[in-house]
Amino acid sequence: MSTYILIHGAFQGKWCWEKVKYSLEQKNHHVIAVDLPGSGEDMTPPQEVTLKSYTDKVIAVLEKVDSPVILVGHSMAGVVISQVAEYLPEKIQRLVYVSAIVPQNGQSLQDIMGDGGPKAIFNKTEKTLTLIDEYIVNEFFNECSEEDATAARRKMRPQPVLPFNGKVVLTEKNFGRVPCIYIETTKDHAIPVEAQREMYRQNSFDDVFSIDADHAPFFSQPENLTKYLHDIS
Repeated sequence: MSTYILIHGAFQGKWCWEKVKYSLEQKNHHVIAVDLPGSGEDMTPPQEVTLKSYTDKVIAVLEKVDSPVILVGHSMAGVVISQVAEYLPEKIQRLVYVSAIVPQNGQSLQDIMGDGGPKAIFNKTEKTLTLIDEYIVNEFFNECSEEDATAARRKMRPQPVLPFNGKVVLTEKNFGRVPCIYIETTKDHAIPVEAQREMYRQNSFDDVFSIDADHAPFFSQPENLTKYLHDIS
C-alpha cells in the first residue's frame, strides 16, 4: 500500500490528523504525521522558525522513506509541500492540497493572503501570531462537533510568522513534474472555497475533489477525507 506524509497548517500540529491517520492505517497504509518546527510538540523557538525550517523538517522525513510518498498539506502547508516537491520531486508520488494555499513561483504565503488571514494578535518579540479566541470556532471549526472544536482549541499554539514571508522557488523541471490533487472544502471560512478555486485553477491539477466541510475536514468530515486520500493511492 501507500505511504502518506501529513503536514498540518498554521496554529496546529500533527494532532489534527489523528482520525485520518488511524483510518488510513486501518486500510494498511503507512502514515507519518509531522509536527513542523515551533508547532505541536516541537519546541523550536518561534523566532528561529522559517520556511526553510519547515522544508528541512519534511525533507528529513522524506529521506528516511524508501519509496515515493503521497505528501499531503493542509492550509498553510500547501506552500511547504510545494517547495519540498521542488527539492525532491523523485521522492513524491503525488502532492495533495487539502483546503490549502497553492503558491506560484516567487510567491510567499503573505503575498497570497495579504491582510485576509485569520484574526490574530502579533507578538513582536517572539515573532508569533495568536488567534483571537472568539473567532477560532467560526473561522476554523464551524462544521465540527463541539467536542472536537473544544479539544482543538486547547491544542492550538501561537504561529511563527517568519515562514509566511518565505518565497517559494518552483520550476517546471522539478515541481512541475509531480502530479497534484486538490481537495476543496465548500464551507470553509478561513480560506473560502472561491479563493481555493482561484488558486487551483491557476495550476495544472490532475484532479479536484470536493467536501462539504469547514477548514478542518479531518474533524468535520474525516470519513470523506480518508476516502479521497485512499482513492488517490
